[in-house]
Amino acid sequence: MKTSLLAIFATLTAASLLRGQEPQAISSDELAKATDLLMAANARLGAVPLKLELTPDRAVGFKIGDVGAILIPDKRLRAEKRDKAARKDKGAVQPVGQLWMAKLSPKSGDSVVSNDKLRLVKVASGEKELELAVFSLGIEKAGKKGFQLTFYSQDNSAVVRVPLTAAKAKGAAPVTLSARRSGEDSGTLELNILGRFTAEIPVGKRAE
Repeated sequence: MKTSLLAIFATLTAASLLRGQEPQAISSDELAKATDLLMAANARLGAVPLKLELTPDRAVGFKIGDVGAILIPDKRLRAEKRDKAARKDKGAVQPVGQLWMAKLSPKSGDSVVSNDKLRLVKVASGEKELELAVFSLGIEKAGKKGFQLTFYSQDNSAVVRVPLTAAKAKGAAPVTLSARRSGEDSGTLELNILGRFTAEIPVGKRAE
């Protein structure tokens, strides 16, 4: 059943945002409705940088006014360090999932990634369309012992790489996603993967 993504990323006035509105987790009911639309949009994308096997029932997300993000994890995320294929190929990228952003873009250095480097997708939302940026996320090696979270957008070239730090949380969900504000038009996403890794992802308001 279709629902309005605009109702999920509910529009608030700029004045209300300036009063310190904080990010809120998207409820499981809202996520179920939103991921129906996102999975339909995903089916129309054609070729994507990583071969993903998505599990919409495990999606996580947040919103703050008309800004937000939803991450649909890959079903192959397991507590094991890496699957057999990845262990054989030390250069293999471990798929994490697909990240959809509403009016947000990750930062590269001090600047948000420009629109020409993004894959922007219009998703039908009731009688309107909502333009979202979509990314394929993967884990790759960084040096001899480190790992990093890689953002792929239009092709196989990474647009952003974010260091992963070690975390220890037994029995953790495949992914958790939260956000905190650092300014009127900027913030940080905190992504926890399998209770083993944490990524701090700087984000900003995407150019209109």
